[in-house]
Amino acid sequence: MGTRGDDEDVQPLLHNEPDNSNRPVKIPIDRTVVREKANTKMRTAILVWLTLQNSIHTLLIRYSRAREVDEMFTSTVAVFLTEIIKLVMCLMMVIYEETPRKFFSTLNSQVINQPGDTLKVCIPAMIYTVQNNLFYVAASHLDAATFMITSQMKIFTTAIFSVIMLGRSLNKAQWVALFVLFVGVSLVQSQTSNVGNSSNDQSPVIGFTAVIVACCLSGFAGIYFEKILKGSAPVSLWMRNVQMSVFAIPASLIAVLVQDGDFVRAHGMLYGFDFIVWLTVFWYGIGGLSVAVCIKYADNIAKNFATSVAILLATLGSVWLFGFVPSLMFMLGAALVILSIFLYSNPAPFIQIFSSEKTIDG
Repeated sequence: MGTRGDDEDVQPLLHNEPDNSNRPVKIPIDRTVVREKANTKMRTAILVWLTLQNSIHTLLIRYSRAREVDEMFTSTVAVFLTEIIKLVMCLMMVIYEETPRKFFSTLNSQVINQPGDTLKVCIPAMIYTVQNNLFYVAASHLDAATFMITSQMKIFTTAIFSVIMLGRSLNKAQWVALFVLFVGVSLVQSQTSNVGNSSNDQSPVIGFTAVIVACCLSGFAGIYFEKILKGSAPVSLWMRNVQMSVFAIPASLIAVLVQDGDFVRAHGMLYGFDFIVWLTVFWYGIGGLSVAVCIKYADNIAKNFATSVAILLATLGSVWLFGFVPSLMFMLGAALVILSIFLYSNPAPFIQIFSSEKTIDG
């Protein structure tokens, strides 16, 4: 009896025990590997986006100014609308980060209730407005490839201002890179100076001067912005751009009234605006978002590669769209500019190469 009772007690347990023989075996997932693959895909996407954004922006701004149309738009109005687009996009990103409930309280605490901190970005905001207007002037007088390559002089000006204003020291490789950059831009500009333009309204000297002044302003504003941010209240990149818009939008509107006020009053602000112009303005506006995303996801190598490929694409686009014929001097200058970009941002590999050669020779 006792044995039977024991069997009855055990039997239900045997029948209720789950059969695991046909169940799939769970393999533990390495979350680090998954995260790394996701980051790799993100970096690749950012690399492609930066390349397209840089090259298409250069071609668009040139095409919008160089094409033959009955009604040419006003560049100062384009800059004004670009600043508005930037503000709207940055506000949307702030809402996304802070949630709609916290949006107004964050805006009030970081912009309205901190006038001193907001006032710090006044100078760079106004400088960037002038710079954007100068870039339109340059694009009106230079082909897209020359415009893009020459605009890399901002690396040179930023480095010089960082030494003067922040007391930074550059290594020998970086000084060599700046010299190579200067030589490369000079070679590229030599073709522009020697080749006549198809339109009498275009002056390479005006275009080149506009780019150089814009690069100087960009270098100063960037380093000044970096300097004033030290010791400032922690503010997100999007909110900092909102602060800059507080000054950039009025400054760009004043530029419209001062430079083209009579024309705008006679024809309206949107005179000459068609699909190409609106696309150029919108593309210019999202350029700021590209910088923000680049800071978060892309490293220097990715940024340099994107810039280099964008220069090549801008050159090919100039050949196809504008009949641009690059000379041997131009191609040599472009190669030197691309080399200088990598040499300045990543001098370590070049230093190792020269060090190893010196060791072998020794």
